[in-house]
Amino acid sequence: MDNSSDDLTGRNLDATGQHYMIDKVLINYIVQNSELDKDDVVLEIGYGKGALTKELSRKCKVIAVDIEDNSFDMKNIVFVHANILKVFDDLFEKYKFNKIVANIPYNISEPLMRLLFGIHDSLDIVLLTIGKNFSDIMMSRENRVGIVANHLFDVEVLKVVKPRSFSPPPSVDSAVIRLETKASDKLTEVYSRLVILDDLKLKNAFEKIFPEKTKREVRELTDRPLFEKRFYELNNKEFLELDQVLGDMDG
Repeated sequence: MDNSSDDLTGRNLDATGQHYMIDKVLINYIVQNSELDKDDVVLEIGYGKGALTKELSRKCKVIAVDIEDNSFDMKNIVFVHANILKVFDDLFEKYKFNKIVANIPYNISEPLMRLLFGIHDSLDIVLLTIGKNFSDIMMSRENRVGIVANHLFDVEVLKVVKPRSFSPPPSVDSAVIRLETKASDKLTEVYSRLVILDDLKLKNAFEKIFPEKTKREVRELTDRPLFEKRFYELNNKEFLELDQVLGDMDG
């Protein structure tokens, strides 16, 4: 059992994005649906006052991250004082967490998802409380976040949560969303590689992803403007176009 603290710098997030969870029924619901085992290692982002953290730590080891230093004395928790967007990869390398359970600051929803996509096949369950509007985006296949999320995960909204469950209450409804890594198929593998190769232009990434194709075949396939961009440079319309190209290839 661990009760230590890491102090890492990176205070450039707006602290007002955090709403502390105070609803004990909701906290128990989240813990139950996280299916925690004593061998799990859970990353919690934005632990705040620690109401959820304490319940998670009764089940397994918790890596609790917050931009504010609100650590308290309790076993089975490693406290990290940091901007999660800056230290996510380092924490994964160090602690190899296999689940993420968190009431996240809503203003980091999209950049956090990009980080999750990069390690999706190492995660058993991701259970997040997020803004209801972002959960709608996650469930959709009409935008870049939703397209990638639904290729890599089975995505399910478990519960819509009213503002009174938090302090201070947010101005919008929230949602508890659960992600489970999908069984591998051809499209899942392609999107997994695209996430990893996001520093390359798409036309160059395709050469690595489809080594069975000749360079001429790849050039013909990628002979359109969107393939001059990198994966995360695409807008929603271009993501839909890319998804159609990959769907046609898979068919």
